[in-house]
Amino acid sequence: MTLPYARIYKLYYMTRCVALLVMINSVVAQETPQMNDPSKTTYGEISPDAPDELRAFSFLIGKWDGKGRTRLEDGSFAEYPVTWIGRYILDGMAIADEAHGNGPDGSPYLGISLRQYDPDRKTWIIEFLNVTGSFIRKQVNGSTGVVSVTGRNVTIASESPGITIREHYLSPDRDNFTYQLDVSNDGGKNWNEGQIEMDFRRLE
Repeated sequence: MTLPYARIYKLYYMTRCVALLVMINSVVAQETPQMNDPSKTTYGEISPDAPDELRAFSFLIGKWDGKGRTRLEDGSFAEYPVTWIGRYILDGMAIADEAHGNGPDGSPYLGISLRQYDPDRKTWIIEFLNVTGSFIRKQVNGSTGVVSVTGRNVTIASESPGITIREHYLSPDRDNFTYQLDVSNDGGKNWNEGQIEMDFRRLE
């Protein structure tokens, strides 16, 4: 039996709508953690056994929206949007925070910092995973680098061959922080302060 054109069109339209809803729900399911699954959390939770020192970076936990700028060789600045996301990891004994943005040339950029305090050796272990550049930089451990905490502000000093770096995390309150990176090429005698600066506002 031949169905009337209007009915055929209605069935076709309903089929397309159902297919579209299935596709949307599938994408949402992939992008949104199912919080009824105890193995998944958005930002993790600090362990009650975590050393108190770890809390120096707890302000990073959550999602942040910001604007960054990098001083170029000619003295001008490249400006770009950046998102920073911090999470407790490794059973709440460490912090992983990731920076999503664009490089000065506009290309996509992703970097992840891994932070842990070792109470037995009484030292920080901080490493930076440059996902875009495919390398890991050891910033602080038992033999190199220093973490200094003054109130809500934290400074990380680290070295690589030919370059000394200071990273400042300035946190006036729980909803704002500024990241500033200073660079020295002569062992700290002279500094290019504010080589990179980023201002953030908490989203979550």
